[in-house]
Amino acid sequence: MDFWKTIFGLARRKAIGPPLAVLSVISATLVFLLLPTYYVSTASMVLTTPATGGTLSADPTKPLGLTNPLLQFSDGLRVTAGILILSMNTPEVAAELGVVPDGPTQIVINDGRTNPDLLGISTNGPFVYVEVQSRSAPAAQDVVLRAKQRIRRELANRQQALKAPRSTFITVVDVVPSSVPTAKISGKLTAAGATMFLVLFGGLSIVYGVTQLRGGRRRTPQAPAEAARDEREAQEEQAWEAAGAGRESGSTTPVADQPLVTRHASPVSDSGEGPFQDDSAGLVVVVDDEPQDPSDTVVFTRVGWRDERK
Repeated sequence: MDFWKTIFGLARRKAIGPPLAVLSVISATLVFLLLPTYYVSTASMVLTTPATGGTLSADPTKPLGLTNPLLQFSDGLRVTAGILILSMNTPEVAAELGVVPDGPTQIVINDGRTNPDLLGISTNGPFVYVEVQSRSAPAAQDVVLRAKQRIRRELANRQQALKAPRSTFITVVDVVPSSVPTAKISGKLTAAGATMFLVLFGGLSIVYGVTQLRGGRRRTPQAPAEAARDEREAQEEQAWEAAGAGRESGSTTPVADQPLVTRHASPVSDSGEGPFQDDSAGLVVVVDDEPQDPSDTVVFTRVGWRDERK
């Protein structure tokens, strides 16, 4: 709790808080401007069957009935979409599209699970989703167009390789055409916010550490005075314990034979250190030999000293 109070106290100082705030804003602005802006272009497609279905009549004189392609989404189409997605996510295809590892352009091809608009229905339909991020808006849109062409060509080649009847060929239909590239600045905003926080909190932490070091150095010269005071208090405690032990043992030494015990405190210097800063005279404690009742209380009081021993 004391740490945060100190931090807030430092932040309220005009020589610390405002300069750190200005520095953090400038740092965040520089990070936002220096980081590159990425442009995103997307496209969504779906696989459909022809109106005559996926079979061909053996008798040309008896053609099969026509169907609505939108009502013929089956597991076969979803499997075909999965085959296309796997074939498009190879390094060779990425290089053909102009996408290199760790380059300025990145491409994602899946069934729509990364698109919030298709997330809820991607498992029920044979979707193919293409997303391209690039530092150049024209490059992003160009890669999306080439990826769509590559998907259609890949589908046709595979059907031809399997010698499927052309009238039963599966086709790719655009659900959402290639979008206009839009700037994506969420990453830049996150980096700028993190920079502002680090500069502000880091600066306050550094100032706090310097303050603590300076405070420790100032308290170091007072250590000998505190040690001397503790030693005097320990000696007084030992004297009281010795006096109490003598009374409990029932000493029979005559009163006249018991010497007076006189204890002088060390003189107080003009530096103001020590427990009695308002009086330069030494403290003298005299213990006489008169027998005392155990119920009596001896009180030592010194003006200017806050503590009292009873």
